[in-house]
Amino acid sequence: MSMVSENSFYYDHRVLERGMCVQNCLANADKDAVDNSNGLNQLRTCINQRLQKTYDLQIDPDLHIYHCYNKPNENPPYDALEIVFFITIAVLILLVCYSTWYDLSLQSAHRFTDNYFSKSHTTSQHKLLTAFSIPRNLRRIGHTANTEIRRDLNFLESFRFIQMHRIISLHVVMALVKVPKSNPEDLELMVNKPAAIEYVAEFQNYVQTFFSITGMLMTINFLEHIRKNPQFNMKYFWKRIRARMYRIVPAYLFILLLETSITRRFKFGPLAELMIGQSRASCRQSWWKNLLFVNNYIDTDKPCLIQSWYLSADLQLFTFALGCLMLIWRWPFLKKYILGIGLTWGLVVTMIVAYLGRIPPVMTEDLKLYNNYNFGHPYFQLYQPFHMNITIYFAGMIAGFVYHRYRESRKEFFKCQLQFNLLHVFLFLYFFIVFTGWWIVRNQSVVPPILVAIYATCFKHVWGFLCTMIQIRTALATSWSRFRNFFSHPIFIILGKLCYSFYLIHFTVIVQVVGSAKQPIFYSMRAIFEYTMTTFIWTLIFGTLLCILVELPSNVALQELFESRSEKKPTDNDASTPNRKIHKDSSH
Repeated sequence: MSMVSENSFYYDHRVLERGMCVQNCLANADKDAVDNSNGLNQLRTCINQRLQKTYDLQIDPDLHIYHCYNKPNENPPYDALEIVFFITIAVLILLVCYSTWYDLSLQSAHRFTDNYFSKSHTTSQHKLLTAFSIPRNLRRIGHTANTEIRRDLNFLESFRFIQMHRIISLHVVMALVKVPKSNPEDLELMVNKPAAIEYVAEFQNYVQTFFSITGMLMTINFLEHIRKNPQFNMKYFWKRIRARMYRIVPAYLFILLLETSITRRFKFGPLAELMIGQSRASCRQSWWKNLLFVNNYIDTDKPCLIQSWYLSADLQLFTFALGCLMLIWRWPFLKKYILGIGLTWGLVVTMIVAYLGRIPPVMTEDLKLYNNYNFGHPYFQLYQPFHMNITIYFAGMIAGFVYHRYRESRKEFFKCQLQFNLLHVFLFLYFFIVFTGWWIVRNQSVVPPILVAIYATCFKHVWGFLCTMIQIRTALATSWSRFRNFFSHPIFIILGKLCYSFYLIHFTVIVQVVGSAKQPIFYSMRAIFEYTMTTFIWTLIFGTLLCILVELPSNVALQELFESRSEKKPTDNDASTPNRKIHKDSSH
């Protein structure tokens, strides 16, 4: 029993969760014992008698009632946030209907020209009034700039989607770990297996892929900008920050409003409060940390939307990295120092933090923390803070510099022996840690702490380095590369553009799907597959709606409201100036 109590791969067997009908329980209990008790003591007496009769067990005085289902709380009165949500939905419906009608009217005025919805309007007024047009936003999802750089990097959308699907799968598993089960012992046996240990440990690699992609794209866009505008301009920094906020905040705010308002109206079944109710309560308490993008540092063990820490870390990394690029633009000689320090920072800091804190080298499923979706695990100290993820972000930035350098001489890059050697080193290290992670987890107590710390920093970063190498090699591959052509398929481009909305809404879908269970589930691979597929289908539907109705139109509308500048019409003098110059040159 002591081994089970101390082992994180087992539930706390001293805790018993029960769901029962109080009226039936009291009706079948010992009348004398129940009559001599009041309130909570009555319930304790009732439960004890049933447990004694069925399992020969008794509960201690610590009886905690998670939730009591009764008529008064079945249909609670509407509160202020719910009213705000309904008003938001009404305004959104009006905007979408009007914008769609206005866009169709303009199409009719243009005599239904081909690819009308794919073409951007020329005036700011028309852009703003058609921002919420459904057919235009449907085209925006599938539209991509037909430039050489865009064609080279389209495959990154498929990488995003693949990792997004893996994140949904793992979050479904985490929810199933939390929900009551009829066979918890089967789950305990499963999480002890090497394959399950590696599956959970791999989770931290998913976000490293996103960090690497974001760092690479940001750097390529930055280098293209300074190529066309070599004069240093600090306004570029604030313009990029605003553009990022325009894109991520509206949809994020909508999901936070959804979580804190009407989700309680969809609680059906005895497990709903455990999933939906707790999620809503967490967001009601911690929503401001999400909006300030600091929830990866403050109260990380009580998250509102378990996936939202990444949004905070990503924005912090984007701001920090963009500031570094601005320094490089202003003082180019600093490039090798800034990139070098950024690349080595995470390697060293991860090792130091892991060593001093005796932190496990990989993420594991701690069943003692099931109620908080594993949040509170010591490994989150290496996982969530932005300063622990700088290395892979800077690796993506270096990949952006390499792409920009070799874009016009691709064969020269592939002749470079260094990139070939690095690829093989990262491949070897990745497969080494994949096949040894479970052994390290089980034998961490006998491995010297310094070796555990070194292993921790290797495990955290090696996939990010390998993924970055794959990205840069694929981006610089020749146009007939079958690998790049497959992952650049238009369907991946569409799904990749939907990933942000998928990411925002998938956890809300999970708690609704899992929380709708009417009884403890039977944990099995089939159950995981069924819940994952159901969640993925609903995420696909609601994520697409969120993207079309909120994310894309809000981005366009905010850009037009705060960034657009009326074009200065040329005067007669301006129009005649070129002619005078030409005349002067010809006379000369």
